[in-house]
Amino acid sequence: MKSIYKDWHKTFPGSGQGKQYPYLLEKIMENHAHNLGARLTKPRRINPLWQNILDYGCGKGGTIKWLKELVKVNIWGYDPGHPDYANTETLKRKYDAIYTADVMEHIEQADLEAVIKQQQSLAPVNIHIIDLTPAKKKLPDGRNAHVTLMDMDEWKWHLEAPGTHEVSDMRKWTIPDPNFQERTRLCCILRKIRTHS
Repeated sequence: MKSIYKDWHKTFPGSGQGKQYPYLLEKIMENHAHNLGARLTKPRRINPLWQNILDYGCGKGGTIKWLKELVKVNIWGYDPGHPDYANTETLKRKYDAIYTADVMEHIEQADLEAVIKQQQSLAPVNIHIIDLTPAKKKLPDGRNAHVTLMDMDEWKWHLEAPGTHEVSDMRKWTIPDPNFQERTRLCCILRKIRTHS
């Protein structure tokens, strides 16, 4: 992969602080509540409790720290652009869920297929928060820092293209933005497709 993402934090030293996204917390809390209810009413749980989660593209780990203060889960981080989280051994294990927060729009479109396949091989549940609005920052070559800007339908197609996961929830989240009047993010969750043999 020739992604500019490897050099992201060198190019923009103030980036990677982490963000607090309600959608991400909501999905983790929903999973825990569902499993608590299932444990009380059924001897077997249908959906496993997410105990091991990967923050894919974690920057400096700010989102990990925020989530660990609110929920009791093990969260690992991977980010090729930050020395504390660049360990590729992290990508050799399996997780209950992974998430990306403002990561996918920084991946070159030519690399998207490989990145999505890698993410989906790591966990049966993938949660994405993807910025659909241009960044205010520019890359050294003059391009917008959000190198892959697509609409909701295009992202759905790319995320489901490998054929292993399907979108089970997808919505837009719009907030005011001083540069673009409003900033829209796509929030979605994909689950591994169950195969019946």
